[in-house]
Amino acid sequence: MAGTPISAIEDVLGYEEISLELASTGSFFCLKVKESSMEPRLFEDDIIIVKQQPDVESGEIAVVLVNGDEATIKQIKKADNGITLIGYNVAVYPPTFYSNEDIINLPVTIIGKVIELRRYF
Repeated sequence: MAGTPISAIEDVLGYEEISLELASTGSFFCLKVKESSMEPRLFEDDIIIVKQQPDVESGEIAVVLVNGDEATIKQIKKADNGITLIGYNVAVYPPTFYSNEDIINLPVTIIGKVIELRRYF
């Protein structure tokens, strides 16, 4: 779900272990990256650990729901008039701006902050 927003489906593929120290700081979920919008930092089939939270700081990477059920992983850039979702692979996936009106009407909702990457060989 790194590229074009895709339907968010609760399809459990497995589980990832996190430390007790980390677990004590909130609720977490994991996602498998799809597509290439976050390359070269995140690649397809990477696993990301996400802390559930409704907001992030500008510049952080978040999982965002667009239209209520389409999930995407992007860097967030905040402005007074809205937010821009930025993938690192801008040649293929240009940044997308959502106005404050879009955020309410579509809606566009931050559901968590990406805090860890797990890559398996």
